[in-house]
This record gives sequence, C-alpha cells and structure tokens, in this order.
Amino acid sequence: MRKLICGAIATAIAVALPVRHDAKGAEPDSSGRAPPEDEGPEASETPLPARTAFHLFGGLAVGKGLRFNNPYRLQTELGDSAKSLSLTASFLDAYAAATLNTRGKVSQGIALHASFALDGVPQEVLTPSYVFFYRPVPRWGLVGRAGIPIVIEPDASAGFELSGGGIFYLTAALGITADLVGDLFFGAATPDTPRTTIPIASLQLGVVYDYEVL
Repeated sequence: MRKLICGAIATAIAVALPVRHDAKGAEPDSSGRAPPEDEGPEASETPLPARTAFHLFGGLAVGKGLRFNNPYRLQTELGDSAKSLSLTASFLDAYAAATLNTRGKVSQGIALHASFALDGVPQEVLTPSYVFFYRPVPRWGLVGRAGIPIVIEPDASAGFELSGGGIFYLTAALGITADLVGDLFFGAATPDTPRTTIPIASLQLGVVYDYEVL
C-alpha cells in the first residue's frame, strides 16, 4: 500500500510541474540537451544568382566596300591592274543578334547578317557571327564581331570577317550605327593563280533597335 501511495504522489508531481524549455521554447531531447536554436531567416537564405539579362537587337544598314584585289577586272576598278583598288557594289545589310549579359555592361552572343547587293551583279551573303557588345554609358554602345561570310550567289564561296563599330542611342532602344567591316574572300582560279584571295574593307551606316529582357 505504501508503494502504491508513493507512486501516485510521484505521478501527480510530474504532471503538475511544467516541462523545461530552452530560450526558443524547444523541448530537450532524451539526453536532457535542448536542440540547436534556429538561427533565424538569414541562415536559410541562399545567394541570389548574378544579374542576368537577355539582350536582343537588330537593324538595317547600307554600305559600300573597297576591294584590294580585282582579279576579275570588275568595272569599278580604280587602277590599271588586277592588284589595283576597286569599289564593290552598294549593299543592304539586315541583321539580328542575341547576347547574354551576366556582368553589368558586357554581353556576348551570336548574330546573323544577310547582305544583298543593290546594284550590279546579284549577290547574297549570309554571315553567322560571334558578337561582343559593350554599353559603357546609356547613350553609347560598342559592337565587335567575328564570323564566316557564306556567299550564296553568284558563285558559292566562303571567307572570314571581322567587324567593329559603335551605336549612338537616340532613345533607350533606337540608335544609329556605324561599322567598319573587313572581309577576306576566296575566289575561283584565274590564268595567273589557282586560287584568288580578295580582301575587302567596307563602311556601313544604319539604324538599330535594341531590346533587353531582365
């Protein structure tokens, strides 16, 4: 009977006494130690990814080129021999580009240019390119390209192209452009050489529309 009475008293005391909590209200585990405290909302935060923007732009330009080798004696030669300077046909250049911006003012991506002769012999050239875009201030942008021009007509061929230029923005999205383009084309054989190389430097002026997706 004495054991029964003592057990009942111990049970009543255990029910009456509150369970010990730590500073955050967590109950101790079986070892008597409270679980680790919650370190607050900052502990669960993860670093945000760097600012990323998709930069899209495209435009139209009109240009004229200077040919440094004229093996086919085109009508626009400026000298007396095949090695003399000559003018290319005027051309229209339409293009679109997409770049990825992850570091502030610099973005890189791809571009596709399509050029069409406006006079003389019909000629079409497609140029897929790597493009580098830098906008140091809101009013100005710099664009560089490296690509492979593929001549569709009159004779299929290919070459190399480097280009650099600038953009002056009239508004946040609309700008005017000026580009200096250097090309090296490989032509058909002539009586003097089995393979001709034709360097060309062109200047083109145009307009661009710029769109950025944050």
